[in-house]
Amino acid sequence: MRMIFIGLLGIFLCTNTSYASSQSAIGENIASRGVTIVKASFGKTNVSVKITTHEIDIGKPGDGRPDLVSSNCTYSRYPCSTVDDLEISVNGKDLSVARSVYADLADLSKAVLRVNKKKQFILKLVGGDASESYTLEVTFDGGLVRQRTLTSNEAQHVMQKASYF
Repeated sequence: MRMIFIGLLGIFLCTNTSYASSQSAIGENIASRGVTIVKASFGKTNVSVKITTHEIDIGKPGDGRPDLVSSNCTYSRYPCSTVDDLEISVNGKDLSVARSVYADLADLSKAVLRVNKKKQFILKLVGGDASESYTLEVTFDGGLVRQRTLTSNEAQHVMQKASYF
């Protein structure tokens, strides 16, 4: 009986832990074409992100990467998927999102929203695959997009960091 109680207690604690984690970071898979919406509530603040994508035919995986690449495609997904628009709103207020925040993004697979200790929101976008894998973190608050940080997932190096005012 004691072992059953300990087992049930363990299951309860694991379930509670995963529920708490899901409240601190909300994520969605990104559609290769169309609109993906990620919504999260952090206390009394509601955040919504709308990502619009479309597909580009870049051939077949066996064709290989061309010598001259004329798109942002990573050649890790066939067809390629590029980002057309990124909209962010906080408590119903639309933020101005510069095209430079998202215009070079392709082959996104996951979007995660979380809040940091400074009460800023972070949109984490994961794209590409293998050596072409990258993560973009967009930091924003209730009024402005503040920063964009692009990191190579393979090398774990920041490749680009831009601040917005």
